[in-house]
Amino acid sequence: MTIRLLRWILMGTLATLFAAVRLEADQPAASEQPQLQTKCGSVPIRRFGFCWVLGEAPTLLDDISLQTGNSTPRVKVHPKDSSQIKRNYLGVTTSRMPRSTENNYLPLEAINLIDGNRQTCWMSRSQTRPDVQSVWIRLDFPREQVINRIRLRKRPSSDQRRSSVGWMPLNGAVEVGRGVPATITIKLSRDSRTWKTVCDGPTDDAPGKLDLDFRFAACPTKQVWITAGNLPLVENILYAFSLAEVEAYDTAGRNVALATYGTGVTVNSTYRGAGQELVVHRWYWPLHYDAGFKWARVGYHDDPINWHWVEKEKGVLRIDPKTDAAVTELVSHGVKIVMALNFGNRLYSGPATRTVPQLWEWNYDMPAPPTTPAAIAAWTRYVEFMVKRFRNRVQHFEIWNEWNISCYWGARPSVDDYLSVARAAIPVIRKHAPKAKIMMGSWSGFPHGISTWSPEQLAAKEKQLPILRATRALARDVDEIGWHPFYQTDPERLKGYVADVHALRNWLRSVGFRGHCMVTEWNYSALYPPLSDTESGKAWCGGFRATEIEKAKYVAQVFTRHTALGLESFFCEMYFPHFGVLDLSLLRRSFDADPISPLQPQAAYYVTRNLATMLDGLEPTEFEYTIDGAPDHLETYALESSEGPAIVLWLSGQARDQCKGVRVDIRVKRPYRRTVGYDPMNGAAQELNITQDRGNTLLKGVLVRDWPLIIRFASP
Repeated sequence: MTIRLLRWILMGTLATLFAAVRLEADQPAASEQPQLQTKCGSVPIRRFGFCWVLGEAPTLLDDISLQTGNSTPRVKVHPKDSSQIKRNYLGVTTSRMPRSTENNYLPLEAINLIDGNRQTCWMSRSQTRPDVQSVWIRLDFPREQVINRIRLRKRPSSDQRRSSVGWMPLNGAVEVGRGVPATITIKLSRDSRTWKTVCDGPTDDAPGKLDLDFRFAACPTKQVWITAGNLPLVENILYAFSLAEVEAYDTAGRNVALATYGTGVTVNSTYRGAGQELVVHRWYWPLHYDAGFKWARVGYHDDPINWHWVEKEKGVLRIDPKTDAAVTELVSHGVKIVMALNFGNRLYSGPATRTVPQLWEWNYDMPAPPTTPAAIAAWTRYVEFMVKRFRNRVQHFEIWNEWNISCYWGARPSVDDYLSVARAAIPVIRKHAPKAKIMMGSWSGFPHGISTWSPEQLAAKEKQLPILRATRALARDVDEIGWHPFYQTDPERLKGYVADVHALRNWLRSVGFRGHCMVTEWNYSALYPPLSDTESGKAWCGGFRATEIEKAKYVAQVFTRHTALGLESFFCEMYFPHFGVLDLSLLRRSFDADPISPLQPQAAYYVTRNLATMLDGLEPTEFEYTIDGAPDHLETYALESSEGPAIVLWLSGQARDQCKGVRVDIRVKRPYRRTVGYDPMNGAAQELNITQDRGNTLLKGVLVRDWPLIIRFASP
């Protein structure tokens, strides 16, 4: 065999190997799987990108005994992955979905500050109060420049009316790209170590000003450091620094800050919208099943599965391969999916009312819903495409999220228009996924107080409330109905909620609904710092405040209450703490940073994970027991699994970081040989002391606090 032939064979083999490697690399991976990072004592800590998660439950509260006089050790309960859990009612709305680079829309990057284009801009991450942390911009020239002026330039006003269908900006807020702070400090350096302050004072900004000049004696400069003070309100995002351009002029009058001069720009942080960062999804997606969730709701906000992303060119429908893989990954870990089919498409509804390239229109100017025959036909094609694509992995398809508010409907809400959209989609889903459940679009809100309405009041409300009118019309055509009952609501105002749920179910049966209900969004938030009293009054979610521990207790209460009602409930969301008025997250926001802000588990994350394991297999039931010494605000329910019954109980109303608890005695009218109490706050279990009394099981001195205690009984 000649050397030339050997070389040819070798080159061919290497080419085949490289092609195989390239093919494998081209296969989309939804996420990066977590890795062991270190241990705390004997407890492993795993790394999810820049999030480190303890493998066992941390001890969040000190010395929590479950029963007076009980010296039995409390043992940590090992949390289960979603795939290891048979069944629970715990769900979460995902913080957007994994995506490919082509669908990674990041319009507010720092490079916009030095691109010479006043229509593009940058914005820092928002803060709930001005100056919570330092906000700054740094320029680095490739060589020293002698400069004598810095100019900050705003993006010109859109000169168009604000959309009437988006989330309205707060009073006094400026547009993105026009957020100049009240004070500013400018420092110059030649070595990035020694800095000379050339400006430190007010900016003298005014609404009509587009350019703000800061002049000083000519100075050789390699680095420029600009720090903002007294941040303004920007849109509905709260306090931030947002500009179109930063310019630095030399003595010849040239703007040497432009990228075309080789200048670089760094900022402390960048606002990237509602969970749009591509890499974040790769890291944090596995948290959905690390937390033990058995349910996830996707596509309800601005996701690659929404119509406007799937059909970006008329008649051409595509699914992002990484988004597709993310659905598969959830399913492979035992998570059931509710997929929202959603939203208008500008290919059929026309251009935006307010053309501002920097804004995510889903928050500000939603495209109008399909109402013309051509648009309805296109919507139907999108529904068919999605159902065919996902029918083997998704068994719950929702027709539009929060269609009853303009922000998500994209126009003034119309029951008739929504019914047209729903009725176009329903037969398509039935035809192509006959085993799937069809969910009416989830309601924004809930008919609080329905249990107290007289028949006459109920009849009047049916005519007044779009959610009730549309539900009556679709009751016999859909299998599931979802609602969003509260965001950050004082629990003292929710004492009638359980009675209202029962009353609503009765009404649903009366109008012909024979399906199942879910609570597809709710949230409790622990903002640090909290909103000011002024901003709390402006926020759509109200001004109720909670500490991190209180939030964890409310999360445990709400999940447990809905479990007892037989309702899957979805916390909103998994990892988006940057919203402003709420931390839509089970992860903790600390200081913001670029390129990615590290997030760590909140107490609510660990409590949810504990609860997901502790409620495994438990279903609502009727179970005979009495409680002596029960206060008026004791909330209690009966559950059961194949292993035996259970009782859950807690003190309802407002929670506190510290709760001494109330001593109660529980009498169960059957004999049980073993009883175990489960504490989701500390993730611990303790065998409880019991006595037998004429066929009854007595548990004396049980300590009840303001979070759920789960008591499981072994079969007699």
